[in-house]
Amino acid sequence: MEAWLIDKDFANYWTAAQLLLNGQVLDLFADHATYFRHLTDRFGPDTNWRAWSYPPHYLLAIWPLGFFGYGTAMAGFLGVTLVAYLWALRAFVGPTTISLALATAIVLPAVFDNIYHAQNGFLSASLLLGGLALRMKRPVLAGVLIGCLTIKPQLGALLPLLLLVEKRWLVIASASLTTAGLVVLSGVLFGWESWNGYLTQTLAYQSRVVTDFTGIFLGMMPSVFGALRMLEVDPQVAAAVHAAVAVPAIGIAGWALWRCPDAGLRAALTIKTTLVAVPYWLTYDYAIAAAALLLLCNQSEETPGVPWRRCSLILVAACMPTAAIPLWLFGVPLTPVLVLLGFGLALHAAIRAPRARERPAF
Repeated sequence: MEAWLIDKDFANYWTAAQLLLNGQVLDLFADHATYFRHLTDRFGPDTNWRAWSYPPHYLLAIWPLGFFGYGTAMAGFLGVTLVAYLWALRAFVGPTTISLALATAIVLPAVFDNIYHAQNGFLSASLLLGGLALRMKRPVLAGVLIGCLTIKPQLGALLPLLLLVEKRWLVIASASLTTAGLVVLSGVLFGWESWNGYLTQTLAYQSRVVTDFTGIFLGMMPSVFGALRMLEVDPQVAAAVHAAVAVPAIGIAGWALWRCPDAGLRAALTIKTTLVAVPYWLTYDYAIAAAALLLLCNQSEETPGVPWRRCSLILVAACMPTAAIPLWLFGVPLTPVLVLLGFGLALHAAIRAPRARERPAF
């Protein structure tokens, strides 16, 4: 097998599915050395470092991958999740007035980055965007999708704020019940030892990775925390500076959500605020931000008197995933600036929405 093909994050998912089908699922949630040994057994002793970081119920989504060869499974996973993402993107943005070329330019960097790393950004984005798009017309299904997003809980960190502001009680109830059901189902199927291992081994090791490890993944962590870690700032200091940016951002975003009458802009602002507030996420998670930026550009085109230069700024913010590694190579940690640019655009649109015509809900 070609080295470039196996040097992808998908190796984690395929190996996990294989371990599950072979009755070795608990090795996923053991110490890192135990898990990594399975990777080297499958891909050779020169396999690059990888770590398992997902909760047990993520296995409910990926176990069929173990029935296929590595290349077939990866192509199928990326293809199916890309289709799901494009559906959710369409539902989230709604009817578009911008050109196909402009829409493609906004979304393509995030799509390319996820495919290049063979990651699950399409899956998590489809769950988040689908939940946001359906939260008014189909609240139960929206809650199910949001509950499933707990496979990557940091991306839904501010959804409770949005749902409380909007008083979406049925969505909250559905999401809570779905989450509880997934935890119980995975505990029954895979053993409660899997959850114990996840809480005591997996999360502990992942915390070490975030605070102690160095390398290219810091260039792929576009938060304020990640940028400071890239500059070799002490992790505790980096966390404090990150909080100094994140807390005011959450506060002003909460105020804007409360007064904004536009459902689409509230959703876009929630997404962009999440990426400012959460210290650990990586460039392939930017598919959710691409959707928010596309919605902002679409509304800018529809709003009289809004100059086209706003869409130019949106294009700059959209290029973050493809700019991240080159910026890391040159030692220039500017990716948080691009993230904050997107946040500023969403915040500005939400604040000025009451003075514009109110758009219909999703």
